[in-house]
Amino acid sequence: MSNSRSLVISLAAGAMALAACGSNAAATPKAAPTTQKAPSSTAAAHDMAKMGGTGTKVDDRGFSKLENGMEHGHAFPLPISKADRIKLAHQLVVARTTALRYPTVKDALAAGLHRAGPFSPGLGAHYIDYSSAGGNNGSPMTDKDIEHPLAWIYEGTHPDSRVVGLFYTTSSDTPEGFAGPNDTWHEHHDICIVNSGGSVDTPLGADHSATKAECDAVKGQMLKQTSKLLHVWVVPAYESPEGVFSHLSSTVTCDDGSYNMIADVTKVGTKQTLCIDGSEG
Repeated sequence: MSNSRSLVISLAAGAMALAACGSNAAATPKAAPTTQKAPSSTAAAHDMAKMGGTGTKVDDRGFSKLENGMEHGHAFPLPISKADRIKLAHQLVVARTTALRYPTVKDALAAGLHRAGPFSPGLGAHYIDYSSAGGNNGSPMTDKDIEHPLAWIYEGTHPDSRVVGLFYTTSSDTPEGFAGPNDTWHEHHDICIVNSGGSVDTPLGADHSATKAECDAVKGQMLKQTSKLLHVWVVPAYESPEGVFSHLSSTVTCDDGSYNMIADVTKVGTKQTLCIDGSEG
């Protein structure tokens, strides 16, 4: 493998965390106005669960167990100026058009994209474009940046599985990103990656802070920290109720409609899903 190709693989390895980000991820929110403190999404979800009546509990089918209830610092949306809202509206139209460029997994594979890791509820299956592994340099996102995400996200791994969103990376620790203050970028630690045939995979899933022993068992290499990463949910019928830039989206479920994952991700093996229902094979 050439040095340039190795560099691209190393950069793209950060996207391996895309398959399922967990409690090993840290968020980098933009600076928030000092006059407003946004309530946590966990608290908001708790309040929403009571809407059915006082003391009424809602069966969330396992969603609250993802990331142990953490949402990487996402909170109630911060104020956005009218000018930024107009710019963001344009950016999201560009993002939606970009997402629909490859409407199914079959289209993604035909375009040369590679799946990274198994399907994970709340996060989907990520198909990487290695030519975009370098990502944005931290400056405000241009149309060209938006048109070249690191990965397309799908509702499954079957050829007819539909696209649900996009996945971006940046080389900056403090990215400007999309217009406004609400895009929260995150990073991952202790991810086990495996290089295979010029592509990379995370056989243990990225919802798991791997140990060296676990990674050695699958002949992988430990990635101590990824670059900054961002999910963008812009596809019609898959817009995230948790927010367009939320890390998790409750619209992305296992085939049985739940979010229930295999308890021990080291037992995933050759399966293409972390879901208990195992329907992805």
